[in-house]
Amino acid sequence: MKKKLLTLIVGGIMTAAMSFTAFAGEWQQDQTGWWYQNDDGTYLTGGWNWVGGKCYYFSENGYCLMNTTTPDGYTVDASGAWVVDGVVQTQGASTDTGSGQATGGVYTVNGLTFTVPAGFYQEEDISDSSSLFFYNDNHDGVIGVMSEEIPEAAQYGTLLEMYSETILDAAMNSVGTPIAKGVKQFPTGTWYCYLYDAAKEFDIPGQVYAYGRISGSKVQMVMLVGNVGMAPDDVLMNYLR
Repeated sequence: MKKKLLTLIVGGIMTAAMSFTAFAGEWQQDQTGWWYQNDDGTYLTGGWNWVGGKCYYFSENGYCLMNTTTPDGYTVDASGAWVVDGVVQTQGASTDTGSGQATGGVYTVNGLTFTVPAGFYQEEDISDSSSLFFYNDNHDGVIGVMSEEIPEAAQYGTLLEMYSETILDAAMNSVGTPIAKGVKQFPTGTWYCYLYDAAKEFDIPGQVYAYGRISGSKVQMVMLVGNVGMAPDDVLMNYLR
């Protein structure tokens, strides 16, 4: 039921958002440092972004941090790329051993990197290349991390940024009626948060928190169902990059 719920919501967003796209861009440099400029003239700021398959941290002014420790405690090398034990982390890779006991493991799924909280384990039989699912010991709490490419997104240009909230709202309302909605800032950027009464909407105990955004050409979701043992915002603040 939980797997069905998570994929239902993601599928609703995919249907509503499938006609939107990402910005391309290029690296720029001045006397202060390097930044990444999008084709529309905007630039990446305020946290982590994947560029060319590697993850970089950009300051509020848009400059890429290099050869240092980021404000959230991670290491970047002289080129600005995120490294773990000196190894550059690339999009689509995973540093986990795949043993099933995922606590502390680091997983990357299509532009999102997730460090598994203590007491959670990957459900390998329902995870795939675009979605990861982690249950706690009692199987009364689940975290889903999903990132899907939007089909044929490139032809719709800047409509992605203009209408992302409207698309998300329509998609989330199509699968259930949220009892609350918020817009929140995390190290990874802006996310829209939807709270559901799980018993009323989905016939399962507790509450469901759904965090969603359209990032570039991707629809990305983080779902928390049941007893995850921590404040929902803490998952996105401390475990997602």
